[in-house]
Amino acid sequence: EYGKQWYQRRVRGKLQLWSTKNRKMISNKEIRHGDDGSITAVYFQSYNNDNSIRAFVGTFMGNVTILFLTPRKTFEYFTSFNIQTRILRGRGCKITNFVERPGTKNILITSCDSRIRLIDPERGQVICKYKGYFHQQSIIRSGFSHDGKIIISGDEKSFIYFWDAKTPSDTSVTAKNIKRQLRRDKNDCYYRFRSHRVRVTCATFAPEPLTDREGFIKEIFATADQSGRVKFFLNIRNDMIS
Repeated sequence: EYGKQWYQRRVRGKLQLWSTKNRKMISNKEIRHGDDGSITAVYFQSYNNDNSIRAFVGTFMGNVTILFLTPRKTFEYFTSFNIQTRILRGRGCKITNFVERPGTKNILITSCDSRIRLIDPERGQVICKYKGYFHQQSIIRSGFSHDGKIIISGDEKSFIYFWDAKTPSDTSVTAKNIKRQLRRDKNDCYYRFRSHRVRVTCATFAPEPLTDREGFIKEIFATADQSGRVKFFLNIRNDMIS
């Protein structure tokens, strides 16, 4: 059913849903936040067992609106929140990408403040914040490995970054590690390498890993820069310690 529809983002702040079969607009929703309602990112997510759909809409000023798509193909407001940062002195920052973490309903948000945030859409709360890369202007898209254990992203200094995607809910809390656990909502530990000569705007893992009988996971990932150059790499990791 989803292949029969597509969305269109408009600078004037309207989210439009079109039917590709009938070639006409079937629904629209005005998104207004502050002085600039320019929509910069949209993502549709299926949730619950009845294939309900909700839309995540990000704006130039860092506002995130979550909408329900009703059976009549109309948008209904659910909640909204703003991505703020100390770097911009409390002002919002442009949202450039949404992506769902495999195996969960949590959403990864990429924004132009050199931060990547994993949120719980039900509560609208940040679960973990990943930092270390440089991203303040470009449309950069981050993503997950096939099993949701690794986050990958390019940056404006031509590097590729990798973070361990573990969150507080992924590990148990004991008396020995509770102090450390409380700070796991922020992750600035990463691995990086320079893959291009100009800013890297897209980095993504293949949807499925390569087969391996030795207990290793072999993953292909692709990167692309602002000049249009695309490269492919092979990542090998031990499944027992990943």
